[in-house]
Amino acid sequence: MNDHQLLCFLTVQRILNFTAAAKELYCTQPALSYQIRSLEKELDLTLFERSTTRVVLTAAGRAFVPHAEQLYRGILNARTALKGFSAGHTLTLRLPPVLLQHDPIYPVLMERLHTVLPGHEFRVDTAPPRMNAHLMLCTEADAAVVLPFGSAQPEVERTPIMHNTFYLALAPEHPLYPRESLQLADLAGQRVYYEPLYQEIVDYAGVQPGMPFSTMEWRSVENYAHVYTELLAGRGMFLFPMRYSAYPAAWYRQVWLPLPDTVLLTLRDDPRPEIATLRRVFTEVYGERIKALIP
Repeated sequence: MNDHQLLCFLTVQRILNFTAAAKELYCTQPALSYQIRSLEKELDLTLFERSTTRVVLTAAGRAFVPHAEQLYRGILNARTALKGFSAGHTLTLRLPPVLLQHDPIYPVLMERLHTVLPGHEFRVDTAPPRMNAHLMLCTEADAAVVLPFGSAQPEVERTPIMHNTFYLALAPEHPLYPRESLQLADLAGQRVYYEPLYQEIVDYAGVQPGMPFSTMEWRSVENYAHVYTELLAGRGMFLFPMRYSAYPAAWYRQVWLPLPDTVLLTLRDDPRPEIATLRRVFTEVYGERIKALIP
């Protein structure tokens, strides 16, 4: 029995759907089925009853759930306790693609990290953050910047680093241009362009109660340059997470979106002093973020 088998079992028992569980685990359905069969063979028990229409836990499966959770969490916590003994000096940061592609804070952040941790190298990846943040931080990354749309395990430290403010860029020809700021309710019947990087944010905002998304026209485009003519004619607006130099400063209007604060995820009990330094640097640099933005 290993931690991967336990993770597969716990994911399937929570979702009760092999296809959805495989998607969450970033594996194929046959690979997931193999892990479950291997675990059942090792235990000499059937954990799930499967048919073409449903998946249910057997009595043995239900009895195994709390023990599997305890075993799995124990393995991950053991890995956390041993991190301080690692001889490696490479820290992996899981960052959202928009931070690397658009945000002027990124070079400032990396320069500060290299300054305060001169003996370390930094590996940056932009893979989607796992729903299981505890697993991600034990096996794939030392820290991750995310929008926390869900809850986190008690082993995960969530350090708020940025309050999210979004803007809509609209030209003087747009009927809403005289408004100093906008609410989502003001956008009924309006066309709003956004880049694919923000699809998760649009989806999240779209399920908030009382919002007029049934009458709002959201359009995903490659980037703002593709719709500049449309905006100039007043036939739409563009959603941005900050004010860029792409448009005149007078075009921007702050819009309220029901989003949580961006956080830095780390392991709460990670014994390495560099993790505490990471938290401090991210908090300081994002606290100074306004200086890197266009006024």
